[in-house]
Amino acid sequence: MKVLNFLLLATSILSADCLQEPDTLSVGACYEKEGNTNLAQAAYERAILEDEENIQARIKLAELYQNENMPAQSKALLSNIDNTQLTPQQRTSFTALNSEKNTSLSSFNSRISLSVGYDSNININPIDHTSVTTPEDKIDTLFSRATAELSYMHDLSSEGGWYLRSDADLYYQNNTSAHNFDVLYGRIYAGGGYRSENISIYVPLFYDRLNYLDRDLFQENGLRPDLNIQLSSSLILDINALYSTRRYIQDVDKARDDNLFGTGVGLFWLHARDMAYIKTRFTSYISRTDTAPDFTDKTLYYLMFGGIYSLFDSTDLYADYQLRFGDFKPTSSGHRQDYNHDIQVAIEYDLISWLKMRGQYHFLYNDSNLNTAQYQKNEILLGLVYNY
Repeated sequence: MKVLNFLLLATSILSADCLQEPDTLSVGACYEKEGNTNLAQAAYERAILEDEENIQARIKLAELYQNENMPAQSKALLSNIDNTQLTPQQRTSFTALNSEKNTSLSSFNSRISLSVGYDSNININPIDHTSVTTPEDKIDTLFSRATAELSYMHDLSSEGGWYLRSDADLYYQNNTSAHNFDVLYGRIYAGGGYRSENISIYVPLFYDRLNYLDRDLFQENGLRPDLNIQLSSSLILDINALYSTRRYIQDVDKARDDNLFGTGVGLFWLHARDMAYIKTRFTSYISRTDTAPDFTDKTLYYLMFGGIYSLFDSTDLYADYQLRFGDFKPTSSGHRQDYNHDIQVAIEYDLISWLKMRGQYHFLYNDSNLNTAQYQKNEILLGLVYNY
């Protein structure tokens, strides 16, 4: 009896320490670390009662149910989660829990869109949003566009830790008029990383290629390490870097070869289907030739913010704003400086669980002290988005 009383007292002391945690989700995580699964389960259930769309609490509770051989309860908790908006850590846990026998360590996600639209100034390169002709030459056109974002992840252990990952981004646009501005662009990533409960590190190599202006324009290869730190159940800090080399393929463009160096920091807030972010980034372009055309060497500074807001259960509103300041190496034409404003607003409506209808408006304006570098464009599109 004395031993039993001692154990009960020890449990109450541990529980009291956990109750000092700042929120219910943290209380549950504390109990779980102590091995007190009953109190952890109660805490996660309480967190879901406080916020029924708390994704982290649902995943944690589903893991407990799965460990207690309660697959039906686990599946019910995960049934209404949109895995396209999960963090890398959450997506891996979600995929493992959703596998039939909880033995699969692999996950695949895709987002594919098909759309048609109108562009008031097709002369603006859609990959880096720079003008390729003078403002007087702008051309408007109807277009069709296809994009795909694919991601595959394989955990090397069911307990988390090291993983392998590959990604691919594809972009194709066909214009009704001015086919020399048609675009075909692709980028692939391949690398590995490490993830724990609060940290995810991904270090990929990448390669991309652009066909534009009626020719294979350039190819690029580089390294883009990325670090995600989960500061709380709803806040994620992202830190990334970039080094790459661009090689222009045709002899007429060879003088434009350059190297890119960059780094960025972002803060993301997630709550159920809603998300908000603020990011900063800078990228430096350094010419690799002595005969580079004007304005090849430059440094770009970015400030970006926006997010996703769930208007209704089946409708999401997207809004993004980007301010880009461009500081160009002085040339015989002077010291060029640009302020580029990029605004996108979109709405997506769920036709069925995996298919959405998307309408988007995109406005771009470049203000420069160089008259020939001033331009703007308006773009409207309507399309379908498939998520898997």
